[in-house]
Amino acid sequence: MTARGGASMVARCHAHAAWRRGSVMQDQAFREWLVYKSWMQGVRYSKVVACLLPLGALAIHARFLGSGWQAFPASSVWLLAWHVVAELFFIAIILLDRWVPRLRGKEWALNAACASAVALATWLSIVDGRLRADLSIYAAGLTFVAAVMCTPRPVRRPMYVLSFLVLGMAVGWRAGGGAEALALLVNPFCVVVLCIELDKFTYARNMELYAQTQLAESERARADRVLYNVFPAHIAEELKRSDKVSAVKFDNMGVLFADLAGFTSFSRALPPNALVLVLNEIFSSFDDLVERHQLEKIKTIGDAYMVVSYDQLLGLGQLALDMGEAVQNYNRTTGTKLGMRIGIHVGPAVAGVIGVKRFLYDVWGDTVNVASRMEASGEPGAIHVTEAVYLQTRNSFEFSAREPIELKDRGRMSTYWLLGRTGHSAGLPPGVPVSPQA
Repeated sequence: MTARGGASMVARCHAHAAWRRGSVMQDQAFREWLVYKSWMQGVRYSKVVACLLPLGALAIHARFLGSGWQAFPASSVWLLAWHVVAELFFIAIILLDRWVPRLRGKEWALNAACASAVALATWLSIVDGRLRADLSIYAAGLTFVAAVMCTPRPVRRPMYVLSFLVLGMAVGWRAGGGAEALALLVNPFCVVVLCIELDKFTYARNMELYAQTQLAESERARADRVLYNVFPAHIAEELKRSDKVSAVKFDNMGVLFADLAGFTSFSRALPPNALVLVLNEIFSSFDDLVERHQLEKIKTIGDAYMVVSYDQLLGLGQLALDMGEAVQNYNRTTGTKLGMRIGIHVGPAVAGVIGVKRFLYDVWGDTVNVASRMEASGEPGAIHVTEAVYLQTRNSFEFSAREPIELKDRGRMSTYWLLGRTGHSAGLPPGVPVSPQA
């Protein structure tokens, strides 16, 4: 065999082994799903039967109650005993489900319940040895196992066959002849054959239902991933519960705007598809940083990036430092000379969803306007923050005061450059004007 042929054979073997592992895992998942589903169906069935069985027993035995126990025929005593045991069986399933909930996923518990149900049905049918008891109970017991408490492995068919053999032995022992025994066993035989076919049908239907359930859950999970990528978690949950979301006011929301300085001139030399790839690579790294710091990305507008912090202003400051470092790493890798202007402000703001189609989660308020202007009036490679940010985070970060600047609609404001974590200042880019250290 050639080396190429050997490699191909090895690859096929690995692929087959992987397929088998996947098949085994899928089969195991289906079995666990079927065990739980069948057990819960059996519990619901047991609750109904546990309520109806005493009424049936009372209707059958009421005529003997006035005459005392001596008036009970032997067959009725056995029937009464069966009613008591059957009632205890169904009550036991209900109580076990409530008191020992871990049994819901145990295959042996399901098999034991199925075997007990078949045994009860068989016992009732051979009470007098001639099947004069109503065969509807026998049929109901076996179909209960075939259609309700469906075991994942083919253990039901041996139960049906064993039940029929026990029934046949009882009939053969007491029947007057072979012809009579065969006549008595025709109906039980039909019940067993019917249950074997019903077993095949319900098992196939369960496999189909499981496949459809998995597909539906996969589609729902994919839709949830899209929803949670578009909206914050609490907004996504509210949208799933209703069609609208109430706006929420935050008294101390941190707002960060970041913009790639010089990107407009840089983009003129790039075709549109290359431009999208550059923005995607940079902003994807920003998305990872936002996720790491547990903040909330609001939107991107062209080469601008907006993030808010509901209650983690320190995290927002650290994010700004990490974003600047990410752009520097990109420049070193690609040879570009992009700069990042970042502006941060903190204050009251309102967040919510607007519109009824193509929902958009956004933030409004003067805090947002000020943060945007802080970014616009900043310098490439620097983090420009308001005095409110400085006052709330000065114990954790190092700052350098900037000369007061004029902001539209706000007049002259004292602002600061965020340099870095306390004791880890990275300084300012060359040419950024500063006042004496704050």
